[in-house]
Amino acid sequence: MATIGLRDIYYAIITSDDEDGTEYETPKRMGKAMTANVQPAFNTGELRADDGVSETAESRGITTVVVNTDDLQPSVQADVLGKKVNDDGVLIDSEDDRPPYLALMFRAEKANGNYRHVVLYRGKFTPPENNYETKQETPAFQTPTVNGRFLRRISDNKIGAQVDEDGEDVSLDIIDNWFKKVYEEDESNGSGGVEG
Repeated sequence: MATIGLRDIYYAIITSDDEDGTEYETPKRMGKAMTANVQPAFNTGELRADDGVSETAESRGITTVVVNTDDLQPSVQADVLGKKVNDDGVLIDSEDDRPPYLALMFRAEKANGNYRHVVLYRGKFTPPENNYETKQETPAFQTPTVNGRFLRRISDNKIGAQVDEDGEDVSLDIIDNWFKKVYEEDESNGSGGVEG
């Protein structure tokens, strides 16, 4: 079903990602959602033999994400872009900034009024382009857009997950906890859950 809205963009910084699993900090709100564009990339190759294509192969590439919010507070930029807010409350932009890997979560309203919840498990954002313009007779809002590149987790090769809250057999616990902790599939019993 088509989506008609977007809200609640959150991020959760990855504290560890290795063969033992992936751990995240508690999710935080990025800003008021305006747009989220998710573009998965697939690379394909063809083997030609006997004057034609005899085999094809596919490989998953980087998922490009473009997020536009109403604002990016200094504390959010410090988290998401690896910047620093000094003791004077000033956001410092430095060549030494190192954006952390993080998860991205949001929900999109569907035409029937229910929501589709989405999580991308591991990626980084780059600093936004900032546009400033003098006042016009009709106000023109300038809002930040950040670009991200998301890839598979080291722990399990997973890239992301999504669920419709009106989907068959979907637990309300999953929906209620979507922005409290990063959703993790419970491999022990084949069902999903939110792990601590």
